[in-house]
Amino acid sequence: MGTQQKDSCCKMVMKFLFSHVGLCAMVILYCVAGGFIFEHLEKNNEEQICYESRSEYSPMEEKTINSTLKIFYDYGGAITTEESRRLMTVQLKSVLETFRNNTLAIGYDGRSCNLYGQANGPVYEWSWAGGLMFSVTVISTIGYGHIAPKTVWGRLVCIAYAVLGIPLMLLCLANIGDVLADIFRFIYARICCCGCFRKKKKDKDKVVAMKPSDSNNTGQWESDKSKIISGGQNAPANSDFSRLPTRSPTESLETGDSGKQRLGSASSRTSSRTGSPNRGKVKIVPLDVKKNDPVILDDDSDSEDEDDLDEKKITVPLTITMIVIGGYIFGGAVLFGLWEGWDWLQSAYFCFITLSTIGFGDVVPGTDFENPQAQAQLLLGSVYVLFGMAILSMCFSLMQDEILAKARWIGQKLGILDKDADD
Repeated sequence: MGTQQKDSCCKMVMKFLFSHVGLCAMVILYCVAGGFIFEHLEKNNEEQICYESRSEYSPMEEKTINSTLKIFYDYGGAITTEESRRLMTVQLKSVLETFRNNTLAIGYDGRSCNLYGQANGPVYEWSWAGGLMFSVTVISTIGYGHIAPKTVWGRLVCIAYAVLGIPLMLLCLANIGDVLADIFRFIYARICCCGCFRKKKKDKDKVVAMKPSDSNNTGQWESDKSKIISGGQNAPANSDFSRLPTRSPTESLETGDSGKQRLGSASSRTSSRTGSPNRGKVKIVPLDVKKNDPVILDDDSDSEDEDDLDEKKITVPLTITMIVIGGYIFGGAVLFGLWEGWDWLQSAYFCFITLSTIGFGDVVPGTDFENPQAQAQLLLGSVYVLFGMAILSMCFSLMQDEILAKARWIGQKLGILDKDADD
């Protein structure tokens, strides 16, 4: 009993994990865990790199100052001639260019390394928000590159994190994209189109049950053979069905003139017994029912299938999906323009490069670490990327259906495809 309960619990857990809600929860938890992991692996190394770059920068800075003072002393300070001033200018440019190149090579930006973690000190790039943003860009294959792991363990974990996270992200986007696409189709069909797409129901396809006759006429239903009913306009309402003589299976399949003569004689005998003239057509009704069982003439299973097919044929125009994508990019451009102080073109450029997973990394939110809202901007960027990828997956699914429908229509017009072809 305990083993069965464990198996049922495991099945329920697996079913939930691979459901739409479970996949979304797994992606979110995976990104949150990645933020903590990379913060723990790279935060201390960031501070250590700051001290190393500062130790290289300090002697270079002192050397540059001494070289500058020596130039002034060699050429007489402020009292100089035109020729000496020209030589001083050339030497000072050389010293400053060397200082600039060495500073860029070191990568030191003047931070006070001993003030990390304090109120007025520098902000860690590898904070939890920065690690979360990095995790989202890794599993979504955006890869800005504005920060990257430097430690050995950080790079190894990044490889394993991407190997597991990218398939999970793609699976989640595929499922969520299909669900959002179905929801969008429903909204488009019911609201935007005012219900112009409706299910085609056929009233004629209904279940019709024939009740057996009364007990007095039960003999009419005892035979499993085919009956011949002669229907005429003047036939009495209470006329009885006559039973044909029993024949072998070979005789019932015979065709030709002899078969027609036997059929004609049988119909004449039937009309003579019932007393009605043989004015109507002869109709052969095969009866293979048991006593007191209703006879089902037709059901509506085909109509339900057709209703489902009609519902699946709803496609959203490409203009609508492009408007959705453009609206999401425009909304992000306005939001990041207010938060980061970017102009509208720079903001829209960032949103497009992000959602298209190009990810140049030249424009990234939350890189101004002097701004106290930098961490909030990184969180906002992470949320924007996750929702944007889901919406983009939905739009791609809608666009794929629309393009296939257009291609099928063109193929039917050109005679390449049959009108009844589904694919």
